[in-house]
Amino acid sequence: MLKRSKEANKESQIRNTNKYENIHKYFTLSQKIIILITMVVFIALLPSALFTTQRVAQVIYDRVAINAVSINNILCHSDEIIDGLTVQDQYDDKLMESYVNEVDNSDEAGVAIYDKDFKLRVFYNPGKLTDFKRHSLELVEKYSTKSKISWRENYNIPNRAFGYVKDDNNVVVGYVVTGYSDDIMKNSAIDSIIFLLLMTAFGLSVGILGAIYLARRIKKILFGLEPEAIAAMLQERNIILDSVREGVITIDDKGVITLVNIEAETLLKEAKIFAANELVGKNLKDIIKNISFDSILNEGKITTNVGVKIGDTLFIITSVPLMLNDKIIGAVFTFRKKSVVEELANQLTGFKNYSTALRAQTHEFMNKMHVIMGLIEMKAYDELKTFTKEVAYNRQSEVNYVVTRLRDITLAGFVLGKISRSRELDIDFSLSEESELHNDLEVPSVHDIVLIAGNIVENAFDALENFDGERIVSLSILDFDKEIVITVEDSGPGMDEETIKNIFTRGYSSKGQGHGYGLYLVKQSIDNLEGTIAVESSEGEGTTFTVRLPIKRDGELND
Repeated sequence: MLKRSKEANKESQIRNTNKYENIHKYFTLSQKIIILITMVVFIALLPSALFTTQRVAQVIYDRVAINAVSINNILCHSDEIIDGLTVQDQYDDKLMESYVNEVDNSDEAGVAIYDKDFKLRVFYNPGKLTDFKRHSLELVEKYSTKSKISWRENYNIPNRAFGYVKDDNNVVVGYVVTGYSDDIMKNSAIDSIIFLLLMTAFGLSVGILGAIYLARRIKKILFGLEPEAIAAMLQERNIILDSVREGVITIDDKGVITLVNIEAETLLKEAKIFAANELVGKNLKDIIKNISFDSILNEGKITTNVGVKIGDTLFIITSVPLMLNDKIIGAVFTFRKKSVVEELANQLTGFKNYSTALRAQTHEFMNKMHVIMGLIEMKAYDELKTFTKEVAYNRQSEVNYVVTRLRDITLAGFVLGKISRSRELDIDFSLSEESELHNDLEVPSVHDIVLIAGNIVENAFDALENFDGERIVSLSILDFDKEIVITVEDSGPGMDEETIKNIFTRGYSSKGQGHGYGLYLVKQSIDNLEGTIAVESSEGEGTTFTVRLPIKRDGELND
């Protein structure tokens, strides 16, 4: 049924995706992105181009005006021009014209020099300025009545500059007019505008190409889906997450919560985490204290079935890093109440050990009952009294011995069951005198210890089942301040190096198919509890398993 449900969800997702892809649209997402970016680039470039064009025209005008005034000032204050205007000689006119040519080495400016009587002494017009002679004479006649002209006034004369030539006595001896052709300004402005238009077109082209690249990149990131299809898939994802009966929390690479499903909110609310429905945006480290986020987000480590106390409740948490192009972009945490998980774990793993111990105790009890019934039938009451006292004393001694060392009644019952089981197999099994375990443990739990110790002890029993030598198995459980040490030692045939190397591999067993899972489960449980297991064995000298499990008590889980 679950398989059919998954297939139905997948078919529904495909139908919804196709439905949205087949809807008639004027523009796809890529086309919308290209059009939008092109419009933005065009609107951004057009005002800039217009403003720059106007500014360039002003700059050209300023440059021409400044050049004209600068040349005019140089000529008005040069000794060659002053000396030439004080003498009415054609030779001096030639010298002045030669000097003007040196000053205007660009061959773009026109220069007209008049003496104080308005006689044209030098007319330099390499650029063939139209009506320059008439315009220059008009300026001379206009400003000859004045003794000076301001910079601003001179600057504002279109394409022209006017200046007074004065001698050492500050007496006006002539006038200089400098001018530039209108074509120079026009051609310079046109060239600048064409350049700006070309640059604008280039910028627009780059913007369009960038838009095309960005559209294709976004399309690739979205796996070729349109927004409508993504919305449908997102809705389906939310429905699936909310239907899962496990809490699901996702975080980004900084540990900030990005998603919390309904079950997670419910579980955290039961754990008395207030404002559970407002977790998005908060750091998960502030809620879960005993998980190494660095190993998950930096090393990509997967953690499974880790017991963590959140609020007032113990949870079993599994975390898986989210990878994109070999880069960790976050992680997914799934969790359930430990009580629920333990209920299932007990049924799947510990049940076998408990049932074996119970069956062995029942079998031993029935054997003793048969002896008692036989003595009663034979009316051997004295022997019956002695036998029952001996059985009661031995049983009470065993119980007291185990319970005083293992204060947890469940674990004590498990060990007593193994003692009964060893008698069935004719194996000398004992709990070491130095064994001691308190009953205030949270991690590892008693069920963890039963699973680990039970499977190792059963493995030792199996090794001694057909062994002809001494058949001894010793169990030691020591509770130190920071760890629990479980040691199982047997006097069996031992193992070679190849067997030791593969003993924890799933399905590896010398008994054939269907075996080889007990020690595999032991190793998985120890890894989940961040513990270690060591094996010492050699052929003919027995085997010793040493397990070390770090202790996390109730107070430590709340840190």
